[in-house]
Amino acid sequence: MLLLSPPPDVPANLVPIWPWIWLQHQILLAWIRLTYGRGYRYCWGVTHSGRVVLVCIDLDSRDRVAALSMDAPVSGRLADALSGTDFAPAFVQYISHHTQQRAASARVLRHPAVQATALPLPDS
Repeated sequence: MLLLSPPPDVPANLVPIWPWIWLQHQILLAWIRLTYGRGYRYCWGVTHSGRVVLVCIDLDSRDRVAALSMDAPVSGRLADALSGTDFAPAFVQYISHHTQQRAASARVLRHPAVQATALPLPDS
């Protein structure tokens, strides 16, 4: 089945739009391969208006030898993060509790004259 040469059994009313039918079939084929993988037999048809539809797909027909593995590769760092054994970055060991307290207290310093008239800080 080629783009510019329709099969001989195509009705005459669909020959002018054969490139559109071919493109729809290629999209359907890509969707089947993405969803189910390679190696499945399927039936497709064309409506009178030129729309390609999936008639049926035989899920037991998969050729196990020709089929590619559908397992997604997982990196070691992603597997560690998902399992809860994620490593701590090197800079975390240098941050101490006192350093975090000093940084928090430096943010809330105010001038004494402004502090008497200013609104209280929120709890959060």
